Amino acid sequence: MAVEDAVSAQFGTDIPAFAKPTFERLRRTGHTAQYFDPAAAPITKSDASWAIEKATAALSGVKARLTASPPERFG
Repeated sequence: MAVEDAVSAQFGTDIPAFAKPTFERLRRTGHTAQYFDPAAAPITKSDASWAIEKATAALSGVKARLTASPPERFG
């Protein structure tokens, strides 16, 4: 969750897929997929499609940001 909070705070405005509610849903769904919880709602095809759409948007946003402002090399 610490990474989610940091990424959302730093990039959520520029990259909407990193906005806190979206990133939280992605993280929780991923956690549900990885660690079985019988009390959790099943992950649907619609959930998976939504996650792929958001992940694709996040990747596009990161690529655009890196192109516009490449990180400096460590000296």
